[in-house]
Amino acid sequence: MLTDTLAGLLLLLTGALAGVLLAVEVAVVPMLGRLPGDRYREVHRLLDPRFDPLMPTVNKVALVAGLVLTVYGPGTDTRIAYAVTEAGLVGVALVSELSNVRMNRTIDTWEAGRLPGSWTATRERWARANRYRTWLALTAFGAAIVGVTLR
Repeated sequence: MLTDTLAGLLLLLTGALAGVLLAVEVAVVPMLGRLPGDRYREVHRLLDPRFDPLMPTVNKVALVAGLVLTVYGPGTDTRIAYAVTEAGLVGVALVSELSNVRMNRTIDTWEAGRLPGSWTATRERWARANRYRTWLALTAFGAAIVGVTLR
Protein backbone atom coordinates (compact mmCIF):
# COMPACT_ATOMS: atom_id res chain seq x y z
CA MET A 1 0.00 0.00 0.00
CA LEU A 2 2.75 2.47 0.92
CA THR A 3 4.69 1.69 -2.25
CA ASP A 4 1.53 2.26 -4.32
CA THR A 5 1.09 5.69 -2.75
CA LEU A 6 4.77 6.53 -3.23
CA ALA A 7 4.66 5.39 -6.85
CA GLY A 8 1.73 7.73 -7.53
CA LEU A 9 3.47 10.56 -5.71
CA LEU A 10 6.70 9.97 -7.63
CA LEU A 11 4.85 9.99 -10.93
CA LEU A 12 3.05 13.22 -10.02
CA LEU A 13 6.19 15.00 -8.81
CA THR A 14 8.49 13.92 -11.64
CA GLY A 15 5.78 14.91 -14.12
CA ALA A 16 5.41 18.33 -12.50
CA LEU A 17 9.17 18.85 -12.42
CA ALA A 18 9.61 17.81 -16.05
CA GLY A 19 6.60 19.89 -17.12
CA VAL A 20 7.79 23.06 -15.42
CA LEU A 21 11.34 22.72 -16.74
CA LEU A 22 10.08 21.94 -20.25
CA ALA A 23 7.82 25.02 -20.15
CA VAL A 24 10.79 27.12 -19.06
CA GLU A 25 12.89 25.63 -21.85
CA VAL A 26 10.39 26.17 -24.67
CA ALA A 27 8.84 29.46 -23.57
CA VAL A 28 10.81 31.35 -20.93
CA VAL A 29 14.37 30.76 -22.15
CA PRO A 30 13.67 31.96 -25.71
CA MET A 31 11.86 35.02 -24.34
CA LEU A 32 14.77 35.82 -22.00
CA GLY A 33 17.19 35.35 -24.88
CA ARG A 34 15.54 38.17 -26.80
CA LEU A 35 15.62 40.72 -24.00
CA PRO A 36 18.23 43.46 -23.76
CA GLY A 37 20.48 43.37 -20.69
CA ASP A 38 18.57 45.44 -18.15
CA ARG A 39 15.23 43.86 -19.10
CA TYR A 40 16.82 40.40 -18.90
CA ARG A 41 18.11 41.15 -15.41
CA GLU A 42 14.74 42.51 -14.29
CA VAL A 43 12.61 39.67 -15.68
CA HIS A 44 15.03 36.98 -14.53
CA ARG A 45 14.98 38.37 -10.99
CA LEU A 46 11.17 38.41 -11.04
CA LEU A 47 10.96 34.78 -12.17
CA ASP A 48 13.43 33.25 -9.73
CA PRO A 49 11.42 33.67 -6.48
CA ARG A 50 8.43 32.03 -8.16
CA PHE A 51 10.37 28.81 -8.78
CA ASP A 52 12.48 28.73 -5.64
CA PRO A 53 11.78 27.19 -3.10
CA LEU A 54 8.88 25.28 -4.73
CA MET A 55 10.77 23.31 -7.37
CA PRO A 56 13.68 22.23 -5.11
CA THR A 57 11.09 20.99 -2.62
CA VAL A 58 9.28 19.04 -5.33
CA ASN A 59 12.60 17.48 -6.33
CA LYS A 60 13.55 16.58 -2.75
CA VAL A 61 10.21 14.91 -2.00
CA ALA A 62 10.46 12.99 -5.29
CA LEU A 63 13.99 11.90 -4.35
CA VAL A 64 12.75 10.46 -1.04
CA ALA A 65 9.84 8.64 -2.69
CA GLY A 66 12.11 7.32 -5.43
CA LEU A 67 14.71 6.13 -2.95
CA VAL A 68 12.14 4.13 -1.00
CA LEU A 69 10.82 2.63 -4.24
CA THR A 70 14.32 1.83 -5.46
CA VAL A 71 14.91 -0.20 -2.31
CA TYR A 72 11.44 -1.68 -1.71
CA GLY A 73 9.81 -1.70 -5.14
CA PRO A 74 8.39 -4.98 -6.41
CA GLY A 75 10.78 -6.78 -8.75
CA THR A 76 14.22 -6.06 -10.10
CA ASP A 77 13.02 -4.33 -13.29
CA THR A 78 10.83 -1.96 -11.29
CA ARG A 79 13.67 -1.11 -8.89
CA ILE A 80 16.00 -0.47 -11.84
CA ALA A 81 13.45 1.92 -13.37
CA TYR A 82 13.18 3.76 -10.06
CA ALA A 83 16.97 3.87 -9.77
CA VAL A 84 17.10 5.56 -13.20
CA THR A 85 14.43 7.97 -11.93
CA GLU A 86 16.65 8.71 -8.94
CA ALA A 87 19.67 9.31 -11.16
CA GLY A 88 17.70 11.84 -13.20
CA LEU A 89 16.45 13.60 -10.07
CA VAL A 90 19.95 13.74 -8.58
CA GLY A 91 21.16 15.17 -11.88
CA VAL A 92 18.48 17.87 -11.80
CA ALA A 93 19.48 18.78 -8.25
CA LEU A 94 23.19 18.91 -9.08
CA VAL A 95 22.80 20.99 -12.24
CA SER A 96 20.40 23.31 -10.44
CA GLU A 97 22.59 23.84 -7.39
CA LEU A 98 25.97 23.89 -9.12
CA SER A 99 24.94 25.97 -12.13
CA ASN A 100 21.54 27.68 -12.27
CA VAL A 101 21.22 28.67 -8.59
CA ARG A 102 24.76 30.04 -8.49
CA MET A 103 24.14 32.06 -11.64
CA ASN A 104 20.82 33.29 -10.21
CA ARG A 105 22.70 34.64 -7.20
CA THR A 106 25.21 36.33 -9.49
CA ILE A 107 22.45 37.86 -11.63
CA ASP A 108 20.78 39.16 -8.47
CA THR A 109 23.91 41.24 -7.75
CA TRP A 110 23.94 42.98 -11.12
CA GLU A 111 23.15 46.66 -10.92
CA ALA A 112 20.71 48.18 -13.39
CA GLY A 113 22.54 50.05 -16.10
CA ARG A 114 25.88 48.51 -15.07
CA LEU A 115 25.79 44.92 -16.26
CA PRO A 116 29.08 43.05 -16.47
CA GLY A 117 30.59 42.61 -19.91
CA SER A 118 30.03 38.87 -19.58
CA TRP A 119 26.28 39.09 -19.02
CA THR A 120 25.40 37.50 -22.38
CA ALA A 121 27.76 34.58 -21.69
CA THR A 122 26.10 34.11 -18.29
CA ARG A 123 22.69 34.12 -19.95
CA GLU A 124 23.86 31.48 -22.45
CA ARG A 125 25.39 29.30 -19.70
CA TRP A 126 22.18 29.55 -17.65
CA ALA A 127 20.10 28.48 -20.66
CA ARG A 128 22.45 25.58 -21.43
CA ALA A 129 22.32 24.35 -17.82
CA ASN A 130 18.53 24.62 -17.89
CA ARG A 131 18.46 22.49 -21.03
CA TYR A 132 20.57 19.81 -19.30
CA ARG A 133 18.34 19.68 -16.25
CA THR A 134 15.24 19.61 -18.45
CA TRP A 135 16.53 16.49 -20.22
CA LEU A 136 17.39 14.94 -16.86
CA ALA A 137 13.90 15.69 -15.53
CA LEU A 138 12.28 14.22 -18.64
CA THR A 139 14.44 11.12 -18.23
CA ALA A 140 13.38 10.83 -14.58
CA PHE A 141 9.72 11.21 -15.53
CA GLY A 142 10.00 8.61 -18.29
CA ALA A 143 11.71 6.16 -15.94
CA ALA A 144 9.03 6.77 -13.30
CA ILE A 145 6.38 5.95 -15.90
CA VAL A 146 8.22 2.71 -16.67
CA GLY A 147 8.49 1.89 -12.97
CA VAL A 148 4.78 2.45 -12.38
CA THR A 149 3.88 0.48 -15.50
CA LEU A 150 6.02 -2.48 -14.43
CA ARG A 151 4.27 -2.64 -11.07
